Amino acid sequence: MRFHDKISYYPNDGIFRDIPGKGGSGTMEPGGRDKDGRSGTILLVEDSDVVRDVITRMLEDAGFTVLPASGGEEALSISRRKDAPFDLLLTDIVMPEISGVELADRLERERPDMRILFMTGYAEEVVVNEGILGKRRECIGKPFTREEITKRVRKLLFS
Repeated sequence: MRFHDKISYYPNDGIFRDIPGKGGSGTMEPGGRDKDGRSGTILLVEDSDVVRDVITRMLEDAGFTVLPASGGEEALSISRRKDAPFDLLLTDIVMPEISGVELADRLERERPDMRILFMTGYAEEVVVNEGILGKRRECIGKPFTREEITKRVRKLLFS
């Protein structure tokens, strides 16, 4: 499978632009799994439909199962379903109603071993200074490449 591996979102015009050749080899193993045959399930929480759809596609192309949610309430509802277990919470930090940090705090009470990857369009230094990161909590800045997000997800899940 071949793909372009850099997708950037430009909020002023609401357009994603696919930029080829910025990152990895663009290859996947058959069946969408990494070379070690590992995969995982990700609860993806992003309030922008366009951004959520693109990230879902990136992760599914990398062999992950994605449970998309448009906000914190929907994510909490998905997390309560017995048929929807997940290994990683991937959430935007700034969202209406429930912030990604509040969502992570609430879900961690039910799933203390859960891994969390926050996404932000703000400088990552701001997130670090807020003290929300920890042993199983990391942050990635938007926009990111397909290679960057899959590498970070795999690191959190399999390291």
